[in-house]
Amino acid sequence: MKRSPLVVLAALVLAGAPACSTSDEASTDDSDDGAIIIGAAVAESGGFELYDNAQTSGMQYAIDEINAAGGINGRKFELITADHKTDPAQVQAVTQELLDKGADAIVTTVDYDFGAPAAIAASKAGKISISGAGAPEFGFQGLGPLHFNVYQGTPSESAALAEFAYTTQGLRKPYLLEDTSIQYSKSLCAEFETAWEKVTGSDQLAGKDSFANGDPSIANQVSQIKAETETDFVVLCSYPPGGASAIRQLRTAGVDLPIYGGSAFDGTFWTEAIPDLSNFFHAAMASSAGDDPKADLNTFLDSVEYEGSASYALFGYLDIQTIAAGLEKSGTMDGDKLAEAIASLQDADLLVGKTSYAMDCHAPIDRPMAIMNIEQGVAKLAQYVEVDDVPRTAC
Repeated sequence: MKRSPLVVLAALVLAGAPACSTSDEASTDDSDDGAIIIGAAVAESGGFELYDNAQTSGMQYAIDEINAAGGINGRKFELITADHKTDPAQVQAVTQELLDKGADAIVTTVDYDFGAPAAIAASKAGKISISGAGAPEFGFQGLGPLHFNVYQGTPSESAALAEFAYTTQGLRKPYLLEDTSIQYSKSLCAEFETAWEKVTGSDQLAGKDSFANGDPSIANQVSQIKAETETDFVVLCSYPPGGASAIRQLRTAGVDLPIYGGSAFDGTFWTEAIPDLSNFFHAAMASSAGDDPKADLNTFLDSVEYEGSASYALFGYLDIQTIAAGLEKSGTMDGDKLAEAIASLQDADLLVGKTSYAMDCHAPIDRPMAIMNIEQGVAKLAQYVEVDDVPRTAC
């Protein structure tokens, strides 16, 4: 998609100059008047780049906007990246590489398993870390006071899915199919089970089973789902490509029930192998179908260049927007002071809507969730769901 400037970087004071390009030769100036170096310890190869590259595109888009308007408090942003190649053993090393090059903040992979080592390394250096991920551990309680999650997390995601299924669609007997390969997919099923019991008042599951993302066949699991005749929808706690394969196998076997998924299924980049997919619903931070009620968000998604999921491009934009909002309040990139400023944000008017943090909750758990519906291969917004009384484990 061709880029065009976003009209407003909400609630931030911006003034104009050309953007700095991504560079491997970042300034090591750690004063409060030099360039702000954002270091992204992400996957640019090895498989997980499908998600991280979209985040990087969103970050660069936001940085270009800020720099074109003069920066924050007169300071421009610069993005540097280091590729951990989807290898957990390399994450800490590439993060240290970025810190050695003068990174003032670390953006991690959009996943707890790959992001946690980067967040821990940043914290040891006294720098904040930030990204978007679903696992509840990806926040203050899991990674400490210098880490922030721009996503609501699986407790909010699951609560929205449960509320939509029970209240809007009148469904009663879910079958949970859990992908055990990463913490996100495991936590999504665990949190959905908790949310379902809360919304129904009792344990109403039709059944549960598991698989791994790399499994070539889930024939046994599909047979079990078909055998549970009370099942009226399937909750698929997974992500592409294995999650897409699971959906294809379910549909090929004649399972036409509604299938519910998490935000990892945002967009239709993964549906090519499932022509005319219908009756599929998933949670998302916002609508990526161009029909979101927030006009600036639609403009951003129509303008930014990315492949894969829109949610991850939004994560990137929010990473920078959140840091910028904190910098405006704190006047410094000092980790402790910047973290305190971000944690004090209340109803900040960010691209995805009103966003609040707290000193003990570094995830915006109360922000409404979008529920997307794919029919005949086309995604559209079904509705936004308010998430009430989300467990603080998401913080």
